[in-house]
Amino acid sequence: MPVSSESTLAVPIQPIPPPPPPSTVAVSRADRSRSLDHLYTFSRRNLFALNRDVLKTISDFCAPGDALKLALTCKDAYDLAMPRVLSDVSIGDPALNDGPDRLEKFCQFMLADPRRRTRHLRALRLLEGAFARVTTVGGRDRLQADFSSADVLANLLRQAYNLRLIHIRDAEPLFQSHPAVYEALAQLTSLSEVSLYYIGNSTLKAISQLRCTPAVIENGLWKDGPRPQGDITPFGPFVDSLKHLKLWECGCMLESVIDRHVWPNLHTLEIGGRIAKISELAHAFPNLRRLTFYLEFSVKPETGAVTCWPELDYLETSAPLPSFPSPVRRLQLQYPVGSSSGPHNSSDLKTLPLMERTNPVVLSCTVSDAASGMLLERMKSSMPSLRYLELVYT
Repeated sequence: MPVSSESTLAVPIQPIPPPPPPSTVAVSRADRSRSLDHLYTFSRRNLFALNRDVLKTISDFCAPGDALKLALTCKDAYDLAMPRVLSDVSIGDPALNDGPDRLEKFCQFMLADPRRRTRHLRALRLLEGAFARVTTVGGRDRLQADFSSADVLANLLRQAYNLRLIHIRDAEPLFQSHPAVYEALAQLTSLSEVSLYYIGNSTLKAISQLRCTPAVIENGLWKDGPRPQGDITPFGPFVDSLKHLKLWECGCMLESVIDRHVWPNLHTLEIGGRIAKISELAHAFPNLRRLTFYLEFSVKPETGAVTCWPELDYLETSAPLPSFPSPVRRLQLQYPVGSSSGPHNSSDLKTLPLMERTNPVVLSCTVSDAASGMLLERMKSSMPSLRYLELVYT
């Protein structure tokens, strides 16, 4: 109740008492909790009384595995969580040895109510064991191909109109045995990331027929005998859409198109195997920002003056590139420096020119305990712009 000014003035002013000694101010946790009861009110609430948009946001933050556990608790939770469970699906863990069965059951589940279920599917990853079973031959385990679920997979893909990401590890043998799968895949218009690892002529044909405009394409290893010379690789139609290209062990696929196309929007290239000249890569990908040379690779040597990128944001390499022609903000070395004793280690002698030419601001590398002090001093002097060092010492 408000107090008038007169009554307020009538109250005598009392001096502020000194604080009590420490022994008298100790308050138990329970007492503190009771003292806050008048400030906060707690009550049990049903989770599903929350706004539907809030519930969907909570569900979207759950990992698919956690969403599945939530879906198994009650009917309301099932209705909430199953769209998240179905949005990102991975099948084919070789350790479980039931990939073909799991894939067939998943496809049948989705097709049992396609109108309500297939629209949620955004990412489908078919891993190493999705089309294989572990069998024992001569006392040794080996993967035996099993494409018994391919037909029902093709039926699912025909209705997965919201699919954004597809990964198929055994793409080439699958497409060769069941062309209906890549024909269904080619009709999807919403795909933004296409990952087909084991590739060959059937896979190239599938990519060339895609109706979508993917931003990311990933290919791994050529598995279809000798690659035909002068083949027309299928990336040309995606000149404007492609932003990220991964050719882990098949960089040679670029040879037939690199002179005829320029990808202005591609910013990340991860490549291995036999690779064209770096100057040719720079011509084809003028706006590249991140470049990774993967595992075993060989780069065609330059024959004249080199014009490349003004600067890269990131360069990662698994072997030294002494003639790399562009400066780099971050240099990541995926091989040990100084692992062999002696002042004339060929790997170290090639690494120093790489450091000098790239002159990074950030360096991440592994240095062996066999590295000499002279080598470390030369590394330091070769990179005057270096400000940040991420060092693993072995």
